[in-house]
Amino acid sequence: MKKKTTTYVLGIVVLLIWGLVYRSIRNAVGSDEDDTPIISRALPKDPYNDYTIPKDTTHLLLNYRDPFGLVKWKDTTIVTKPVLLSLKPTTPKPAMDWSFIKYSGYIRNPNSKKLVAILTINGKSVMMADGETSDDVKLIKNLRDSVQVSFKGKTKFIVIHPETI
Repeated sequence: MKKKTTTYVLGIVVLLIWGLVYRSIRNAVGSDEDDTPIISRALPKDPYNDYTIPKDTTHLLLNYRDPFGLVKWKDTTIVTKPVLLSLKPTTPKPAMDWSFIKYSGYIRNPNSKKLVAILTINGKSVMMADGETSDDVKLIKNLRDSVQVSFKGKTKFIVIHPETI
């Protein structure tokens, strides 16, 4: 008898489970009401378009030969004679020769802590600080590896001379 009660209890539990499954399927399929909320959005209005063909603004160049060879090609290029302008020959200004200035190096003045550049101008050794002038050559800036000098209104950077290294 004990085995029969367990079988009855288990049978009732199986029937309950299948009943719940049947009810959930019937609610999902057979229900006419939709539980999801409906959100209404106002659709943006399209601008008025009358669907007319826009005006053609391109220009075709039809001056090429027939690719199929049906029409004989007539060359219509206009040959013009070049106009000769009489230009006076200009001679370029000769480049300034900076080879008379050589930068040999620099030393630091222990008293004033200023850099003093050692330059050779026309074979004569000269020691100059920033802003000093010697033989129309003005030392503008001493950058240790090069110096900026000015001569006759033109400036140039002169690097350390390789013979002194």
